[in-house]
Amino acid sequence: MGPSYKDYYKLLGVEKNAGEKDIKSAYRKLARKYHPDVNPNDKAAEEKFKDISEAYEVLSDADKRRKYDQFGDQWKMYSQGGGGGGGFPGGAGAPGGYGGGFPEGFRVDIGGGGGADLGDLFATLFGDMETGRGGRGGGAGPRMRTRTQAPQRGPDTEASLTVSLEDAYAGATRSLSLSVPEACAACRGQGVRSTGTSHTCPACAGTGKQGRGFLGMGGVCDMCGGTGQTDLENCPTCRGAGQVEKSRRVEVKIPAGVSEGQRIRLAGQGAGGPGGAGDLYLAVHIEPHPMFERKGDDLYVDVPVPYTDAALGGEAKVPTLKGTRLTMNLPAGTQSGQTFRLGGQGMPRLRGGGTGDLYARAKITVPKTLSARERDLLTELSRLHKGEGVAA
Repeated sequence: MGPSYKDYYKLLGVEKNAGEKDIKSAYRKLARKYHPDVNPNDKAAEEKFKDISEAYEVLSDADKRRKYDQFGDQWKMYSQGGGGGGGFPGGAGAPGGYGGGFPEGFRVDIGGGGGADLGDLFATLFGDMETGRGGRGGGAGPRMRTRTQAPQRGPDTEASLTVSLEDAYAGATRSLSLSVPEACAACRGQGVRSTGTSHTCPACAGTGKQGRGFLGMGGVCDMCGGTGQTDLENCPTCRGAGQVEKSRRVEVKIPAGVSEGQRIRLAGQGAGGPGGAGDLYLAVHIEPHPMFERKGDDLYVDVPVPYTDAALGGEAKVPTLKGTRLTMNLPAGTQSGQTFRLGGQGMPRLRGGGTGDLYARAKITVPKTLSARERDLLTELSRLHKGEGVAA
């Protein structure tokens, strides 16, 4: 091995049998630590960054790694058929455009099939990159740019929907008027428009950076792609938001058995975007009912029972949400608050089929006025039961 031999495994701090995942993980950690943006004006860190980038470039490529393992610092000469010296011709260029820059003809593969995918890795660490000339070291180097993306659909939107218990029981269709953000027609949802002439980017004030990115560093400006100059301006119609509020009528089907707090999804009825509208979610609120109380899929209702029927036994009429009344037999001695179950008369189950039950609670009623005959009979009855219910 020559005096300039670099042990790539040692540089990355991995074993010679390390897998691709371990190599990538080690490089990520070191790249974050030694990147020149994190260590401005630190020549030692800059050189370290160049070395670990060179090591990763080789060890992450199966063919290059095999040749390196076989020939050491002469691997590149052998791979080129004996031409050139060891290492990278023209100096190893570290991703980021620092130091000696990239060798002539070097390119960062983004999503390519062969070689180390430094482009994707650095897009994750420091933003997307493309190769260009005139980097900060005087040589060729990548410049930061905004990753080109397919048009994004608008965000999902949520609104509330109040329904009656009857609608929740039987299901219904309702027409609603909602104010929903839609893609701005003037800028097609982009939020910007071209002025036809280049000018200082209004989003970053010409710095090329916007916001705060990894480890506190400014992120690349989305409007100018990091150049500081652009022919774009915020759309005056939507003021750069890419959306405008529009009133829209939507039809919504309320499923039988829907419960409080559940959401009904209306596909494509949400906020608009360049790639289409998102979904609209309606959070269901069920109005309190003056007669029925709901507990899960079961219903509860109070049923007036005359005191005579409660004592002697009889029948009671039980209302239902269908609008009909069911006849319920009362045993003699029915107590106030006693509950009777009417199977299958509750709410439809939204999932799994079937229905809940209806529970009728006896509410004993007494007359507010009595005839003379009724008073005499109750007085006699009171004498017969005198002392009952009183502790001895």
